Amino acid sequence: MNEPMIFDPSSLSSSIVEAIAMEVAGILTERLNPKEVLQLFQVVFLDVEETAILLRVKPKTISTWISQDRIPVRYAGGRPIFLLSELLRWTLPEDDKHSAYRLSLAASSKIAANRLAANRERKNPDGS
Repeated sequence: MNEPMIFDPSSLSSSIVEAIAMEVAGILTERLNPKEVLQLFQVVFLDVEETAILLRVKPKTISTWISQDRIPVRYAGGRPIFLLSELLRWTLPEDDKHSAYRLSLAASSKIAANRLAANRERKNPDGS
């Protein structure tokens, strides 16, 4: 009987991971329309360790913040997970004096959508 293969992502070098990411990005650009790609970027979940790395704190700090209801958290399979877009918004101060300089979601989505469309057009100028 064939045993299922178990994939260990830690066995990959960073250059292989980067090459795979570039290949996936190319496939997404070719097969999805820009709006669909943007929707994928909106839904990125992080676990406790990834969130700690993002926020430059220890995983124990994240657990403390969860218990104190200080950080936006969701649960999947009983484990805490974090929506990246919510974490980024959560990190902004309430009196954000730079908010006037930030792109709105609609504006940034339009810019990203236009850039993706332009990249697709350069790759397939005949529209195929």
